[in-house]
Amino acid sequence: MVAADVAPLVLGDTVLERYRTIELIAKGGHSVVFRGRDERLERPVCIKVFTTVPGDAGIAQTSYEHFVQEAFALSRLTHPHTLRIYDFGHLGEATPFHVSEYMNGGTLTTQVKEHGRLDAAETLKVTRAMCDALAEAHSLGIVHRDVKPHNILFAMVGTARLAKLADFGVAKWHEHATASASSSAARAGDTQVVSGQRMAMYSPSWAAPEQLAGQGVSAATDIYSLALVAVYMLTGRAIFADDDLYEGYRKRRRSDELVAEALAAVELPAAARDLLARALRFHPDERPDDATLFGVELAEAFEPITGPAARLPEATGRAPSPVELVPSAEPAPARPSRPPPTRRLTVGAAFEVAKRRGGFAAMTNGQVDVAGLGGTTRVRVTLLPPTGGRRQVHLKGLSSFLGKKGGRPSVAVQLDGDAMLDLYGRGNVATGRLRVSFGTPAAGHTVFHFGDESVAVGLDDCPDAVLVDFGGGAECALVYSPVYNPTADQRRRRRT
Repeated sequence: MVAADVAPLVLGDTVLERYRTIELIAKGGHSVVFRGRDERLERPVCIKVFTTVPGDAGIAQTSYEHFVQEAFALSRLTHPHTLRIYDFGHLGEATPFHVSEYMNGGTLTTQVKEHGRLDAAETLKVTRAMCDALAEAHSLGIVHRDVKPHNILFAMVGTARLAKLADFGVAKWHEHATASASSSAARAGDTQVVSGQRMAMYSPSWAAPEQLAGQGVSAATDIYSLALVAVYMLTGRAIFADDDLYEGYRKRRRSDELVAEALAAVELPAAARDLLARALRFHPDERPDDATLFGVELAEAFEPITGPAARLPEATGRAPSPVELVPSAEPAPARPSRPPPTRRLTVGAAFEVAKRRGGFAAMTNGQVDVAGLGGTTRVRVTLLPPTGGRRQVHLKGLSSFLGKKGGRPSVAVQLDGDAMLDLYGRGNVATGRLRVSFGTPAAGHTVFHFGDESVAVGLDDCPDAVLVDFGGGAECALVYSPVYNPTADQRRRRRT
């Protein structure tokens, strides 16, 4: 390990015989960061090198382990909204470094400081991107623990701004995480055990209450921090910018009041305010704990502003234009503090949920056509074989084009997770939105969420169910593959 005041690399040095340092761009307590160049592939890269300061050996060892852990965490994360790692190595025997993609658009912190607060559509775009990145990490048993504006980076791709989540250096790997033995060896040890003292592995202004109290973390911890970031984007201010940790912890008990005060000058639908307030509840079990579903709920809650057919604006490098709002004649009804119980649906019967008319669509030979928006839009849904343990569906627009968030309209899309799609008519004019959800597994059921309302279908009667939802005031369909189940069939005969 090298001391922080000793440069582990100087400009012009080359590591791994291909990555050359060009410019020193950042220096922290335990690392220095260079803009570099991959001489072999002729592309810009970021070279992050571990450093430490003389002092407690336990703290130095913990810092070292977390630096190495970041490289292994990034190597297992492949989502396009997560920073990509290219390489890893050591300078000498004890100074690790890793090479990642170079993000040329700055951080969310610099964007807000230089251009002001973001509008609702751009806030939703960035927040949903972070939800998608966190969902993959959580599925692998990794809790980020340091979601904050400084760790959200941007890359300019043409005129579009692509957000990515970075810095998994203080991430927590749960014991049940699916990983190889080698990756287990690369996980950082418990900070208190290794260093002999409790170390604050978080940024106080963006940490959840359980982090400040030194308690266990979960997916709900990251969602709390992300909700704080969303409020920061909408207002340009951090809710908890206190230097005193005790005061910050105490204030977090008044989260509903503070969120309302922070958003008082921001035009938002009541559902969006309530959802952000729920994500910032003091107790983790009162918050959303599924990043994918939180992103879908955000899209629904922001819909009165962005519109069901609105495309999220591409970045121009300037502050986003304000969103024009039409005030509602009546205030939106307050959402209940706790969601109503989940309803179990009878397969084949029509149903209503969250201002939607719902029905079931049984696949024939693995596909079925679904109509929505009063019959003006038809989509063909095809169930594909799972890949890598992930379910997949193929959607083909029979009367319109489909487009993933931030993507171009196309005839068809393939999905392996929940998604919100834009629908386009002639001339690539947006005509509506389509939500696709694989649901949440439960004991013998699959649960589908519509904001605070939930419905469930039994696996015996409705396996491989996929929700196709055209939005509030329209239709939704639960698409499934009818499979003969002798055991379930015998139970039904006995009941009759």
